[in-house]
Amino acid sequence: MVKTGRIRYCVITCLVIVAMVGGSCGKVYDLSGADWQPDAPPSDSVFNREIQVLNLGARLPAGHVPADDGDAMFFSLEKFSSVAIGYRSTDRWDVAFSGSFRSTLSANNGSKSGFGYGTSAVGGMVVLEKRFDEVTEIPGDSQFQYPGESGLDDQGAFGAPLGHIFYTFGGNPLRPEINKNLENPDPAVQAEANKYVHLLYCLSQTMVDTFKNVRVLRPRTIIFKTAKGNFAKLETQSLYDGVMNPLQMKRDRSVIMPAYSFRYVVVPASERRFGFMVTRPRLTVKL
Repeated sequence: MVKTGRIRYCVITCLVIVAMVGGSCGKVYDLSGADWQPDAPPSDSVFNREIQVLNLGARLPAGHVPADDGDAMFFSLEKFSSVAIGYRSTDRWDVAFSGSFRSTLSANNGSKSGFGYGTSAVGGMVVLEKRFDEVTEIPGDSQFQYPGESGLDDQGAFGAPLGHIFYTFGGNPLRPEINKNLENPDPAVQAEANKYVHLLYCLSQTMVDTFKNVRVLRPRTIIFKTAKGNFAKLETQSLYDGVMNPLQMKRDRSVIMPAYSFRYVVVPASERRFGFMVTRPRLTVKL
């Protein structure tokens, strides 16, 4: 009798497991708990137009938020959207934003150590010392780094060569009128001045022009080879939610940071030139 009861218990348990598995047929779940959806090819509408992305990272959907500094925020240039972190080891994203304040950018390449390692992704990147509007040619393959990396720049404090971020460290060499108030005897004035230290400025055309009378800076444009092998030129513009004017950028509880605003243009691999190929109207994507 005991043996029969055990057999019956085992049969019921197996039926429950089968029912649970059968009920989830048609869906595959990744480790982040997000549904694994079939990939769709990018629309041709992404090519040959300037795409403006505003505030990436300020309000990410569930499943897209990095767990910590060791994780990354992912973005698809070809589909102009953020990508769930569960798709990290896929070719569905083109740019990873990682590290402290997400200040490090890298491409998606499955054959090199990085976030996309082990996939079919072929991405890479080149950082150019040029204004975004002046970049018309795509560099030769030998200039690309795979997956490549760009963070703090050597024009700022403790930077590395050819990054896309000017970091002010404990002062602000670009705002002398602010700097002089860091030791102001008035606590309120000093507190306001302290909001302008430890800032991260993107080396955009607008940024270098804004401060040209204070310090000569070199702009940065990043050329990405996407995970699928197309090309994009990209300019980072701001890490501060809703703030595009460099003179208004500051550390404040009311301002979410990092929240990336950037612009880019994607061209098919067959064209290999930005030149006169921007033929479609500008698209703005608010995230």
